[in-house]
Amino acid sequence: MRKGLSVLVSLILAVAVVVILPQILPQQTSYGSDYTNEQTLLKQKILSYEKEPKQYYKLYNAGKLVAVIHDYDRIREAINEEYERNYAEDFPNLTLDLGEELYISRENVYYRPEDIDEEVIAYLLEDDHLGVRAHAIEFSTKDGIYDVIYVRDMQDFQAARDRFLLNFVSAESLAAFRSNADLGELTDYGSMDIGLKIQETITSREAVASADQILMDEDSIYTYLCYGRNEERKYYTVQQGDTLSGVGSYFRDMSASQIMMLNPGVITSVDQVLEEGLELNVAYYTSPLTVVVTRERLAQEMIYPDLPQYIEDPNLFVGEEEVITPETNGLRNVLHEETWINGVQQEGDVIRSSVVTLEPIQAVIRVGTKPQPNTGTGNFIWPIDNVSITCGWGCYYGHTGTDLQNMYNRYDNVYAADNGTVVNVSFDNIGGNWIVIDHNNGYQTYYGHLNVPAYPSVGDTVTRGQIIGQIGMTGLATGPHCHFEIRVNGTRIDACSIMPCDTVPWR
Repeated sequence: MRKGLSVLVSLILAVAVVVILPQILPQQTSYGSDYTNEQTLLKQKILSYEKEPKQYYKLYNAGKLVAVIHDYDRIREAINEEYERNYAEDFPNLTLDLGEELYISRENVYYRPEDIDEEVIAYLLEDDHLGVRAHAIEFSTKDGIYDVIYVRDMQDFQAARDRFLLNFVSAESLAAFRSNADLGELTDYGSMDIGLKIQETITSREAVASADQILMDEDSIYTYLCYGRNEERKYYTVQQGDTLSGVGSYFRDMSASQIMMLNPGVITSVDQVLEEGLELNVAYYTSPLTVVVTRERLAQEMIYPDLPQYIEDPNLFVGEEEVITPETNGLRNVLHEETWINGVQQEGDVIRSSVVTLEPIQAVIRVGTKPQPNTGTGNFIWPIDNVSITCGWGCYYGHTGTDLQNMYNRYDNVYAADNGTVVNVSFDNIGGNWIVIDHNNGYQTYYGHLNVPAYPSVGDTVTRGQIIGQIGMTGLATGPHCHFEIRVNGTRIDACSIMPCDTVPWR
């Protein structure tokens, strides 16, 4: 009897556990949704628990639950009203949306939350959690994305990009590259663009950004493409007598063309006469892009003959001479392939062809005795290879020489322009390391800004073409070059009055 009573009690308890206990415990235990463990950023009460799930929208910020939404359409309506009120005028045809760290998810819940939709709307509007759905432009390399900008209109970006590229190639070249047109061959002296590429990868996607992050027009995008995030600018006020090449030479060894690029609408020609007081931008590009232009240049270059051949003639007095065959420089057409990065020519080039069009003729001179090698021939050669002129006679006030640059090897050799005797080797704060050669025929030549002291010493005899030093930028110089002067009986003259300056590039 006692044993049977124990069995009956156990059965009643089991029924109570299975049937009665669930009715008196909280319902979330039965239905698997413990809302008390899901904290919200906005305070929101639970009004009741439900046996069956119901779908609600949930607003999240960076993975954290902000609140449960009752009326999703009301939230969207409030966002649209905010767009019409504060954004439609500046951002037509675009939409206002949740910031990139916010999202809304539709989920099943087992409770009925308090309706705080108006607080959600205030949260979105007052805390600047909304943004304009614009265009994100991403700049990347093989190492990943290094910068992102937001633009209102993709057409503005494309126009700004093309405008930036036109600083480095012509409109005709850009159109030819876009259409894969046959560029043909370069047959006239000068340059032709044969290749254009941006080293970085540019991609676009839709993205939400705050209004103050978005670049609103072509000009602001163009400024970014020129200078990136760098807001530093440098300006120069033109002084009386300034020239473009002189200003460029003073600031970062830029060319007149580069100064013109930096001042569109202000400078329209490399030969423009500058007005005193004009403000010029001299801050060169610090672009986030690397624009590489490959260019062919067909140039006519001099071929210098060997030093004259002297024939002793006992019938002539000592020091007398008679020219049998005059010396004549030869000519050749040389096709170079150059590389320019963001408008700056890189050192080194590829010579694709070289055709002699006129053979040089060595002078033959009959003399009473073989002349001393310190007597000049009167026919000067350029004192550096691959010569270009960066600043001519008077390119800025007080400039009484010709600045020469080796286009492909900035620190290459400097040569004696003719036979002569070294009369001075020195250093000062203007010319840096310099040397003067007397050619013992009324001419002297000066070579300044040498990288190290000149190789010969005072009193040494040098011959035309002998290496006398190395190009440098000692003294007052903004870039490596050779300051070259020709003096006649002690008076400086414009080297271009007797040298073939019209056959070499002017930078």
